[in-house]
Amino acid sequence: MSEPQQIFAAIAAGVANAPERGLALLQPIVDRGPRPTYALLCSLAEAASHTAREQPGDFFGIELESVTTGEPGSIEELPPQIRFAAQFVTAWANRDHDTAHGLFTALAATEHLATGIGAVYDMAVATARNIVDAQRQGRP
Repeated sequence: MSEPQQIFAAIAAGVANAPERGLALLQPIVDRGPRPTYALLCSLAEAASHTAREQPGDFFGIELESVTTGEPGSIEELPPQIRFAAQFVTAWANRDHDTAHGLFTALAATEHLATGIGAVYDMAVATARNIVDAQRQGRP
């Protein structure tokens, strides 16, 4: 199976409520080293940002609010892997490849790489699930 097929199958597994199987499909790509891992993350970010990029506008940002107070929040308050995923997907959606690569390089030097990949994967699965649900309901 080619890498794009592996990534598609992994996202499909997540949509089918089998994220462990999906992540297992991605592991061989990660095992090949940093370059394939970065390419994997870029592919997942492309999938995760698909719906956002279909909206009008040229720039995408991150809006956070506290779940307890409803007040605006700071990305610095998020766990490292969630912060990485939000920033990486946003950088990718904005076609800011230098920032995306810098975020990956920084994350790869920490113990949060696996959970960061998992967080971006979860975002890609959530987007794919929303697309599938919309199509099933006859929405564009």
